[in-house]
Amino acid sequence: MEAHKHNIAAPCRCGGQARVFGPGAHSPASHWGIYCSKNECEKMSVADSLEEAIELWNEEQALELMGL
Repeated sequence: MEAHKHNIAAPCRCGGQARVFGPGAHSPASHWGIYCSKNECEKMSVADSLEEAIELWNEEQALELMGL
């Protein structure tokens, strides 16, 4: 049996939760993305795959934590 690696989106630095959007029946060619659950926060990452979107989101959260 092979192990599966699951990427988990970190919470937003503003205190909101990471939310996922992606392709669906109404928009099958859509990109994957992560956005903050707080309406006043505009943070978002978008990519061709869910894994890449999570990676970009987590990198942005880490850079903000480091003050960059």
